[in-house]
Amino acid sequence: MPPVKIAIFEDEFILANDLKRQIERFDYEVIAIFRKAEDGLKVFKEARQPEDLPEIVLMDISLAGKMNGIEAAQIMVAEYNVALVFLTGMSQMDLFDSVFREKPHAILTKPYDIQQALVSIRLALYQKTLENELLKCRKELEKKSFHQAEMH
Repeated sequence: MPPVKIAIFEDEFILANDLKRQIERFDYEVIAIFRKAEDGLKVFKEARQPEDLPEIVLMDISLAGKMNGIEAAQIMVAEYNVALVFLTGMSQMDLFDSVFREKPHAILTKPYDIQQALVSIRLALYQKTLENELLKCRKELEKKSFHQAEMH
């Protein structure tokens, strides 16, 4: 089974690289680190195949570009099938209402340790898997309902 692919959106270089180094020891593959949301969104848009995209995005709320992590998350949730984990400092707790509107799969508060990060990643993967299964069942049910309606 190939490792789970992760993209990190974090403007603090040392934090991002430390997180990358730590989680890769547990068979996750960090395919990219972005300081700016705009750079990451451009890479996502240019991806040729869905399998070129990460399964998980670790998204800091404060980023270096014009767009913050909440705004970037809005686009990612709408356009890409990724699990979303927000990274946030304790000083950003007042932003939780905005964060929750984007329906993250987990929230990881800084400073974080590797166990906390791994739990958040696994939780996000699990929740995204459940969402995808629910969507699949819903589509099948709608298809069956449509066919039954056609028969009558």
